Amino acid sequence: MAIRGIEHIGITVSNLSEAESFFIEALGATVLYCTVPAEKSGASVEGEEMHPLNGFPKEMNVTGLTMLRLANGVNVELFQTSPPVKDNEANPGVAGINHFSLYVDDIHAVADKMRKHGASMFDGPSDCFAQEQGRGNQTWFAMTPFGVLIELITLPSPLHYDEGATETRWIPAR
Repeated sequence: MAIRGIEHIGITVSNLSEAESFFIEALGATVLYCTVPAEKSGASVEGEEMHPLNGFPKEMNVTGLTMLRLANGVNVELFQTSPPVKDNEANPGVAGINHFSLYVDDIHAVADKMRKHGASMFDGPSDCFAQEQGRGNQTWFAMTPFGVLIELITLPSPLHYDEGATETRWIPAR
């Protein structure tokens, strides 16, 4: 088995246009394509059609679907549904995927830009600890206006690996 890495993450939001704007304006993402443009009234993918493919609820429809490219890393697929979902604020205390992390060179500049586009920054930045500890290694969490938890991380100093580790952590290229 040859896994090459995470290709995209999917995020369901209550307002696709708002989420697209945040990713584009605050994080510099670009739209690759809109499978179901949110502004096209009546366009949808039926839940009945999606259910056997991925367990999507039969009683819901996808009313917006956009694929974004996010810098030198994973793509982001945004979904909007009908009936609309309620945005919930993610946190590390809930089961399942609760956040994703963006590698940044200037943690303060990215945090300021996110804040200008409606994100709430938690306390930070914080120095990394344990195996991630090193001069300048920092992390800072933000909550988007639509309830997605994003971690900013910068790791200019080498990481410390456990004895016997056969790989090093992947860091996006500049």
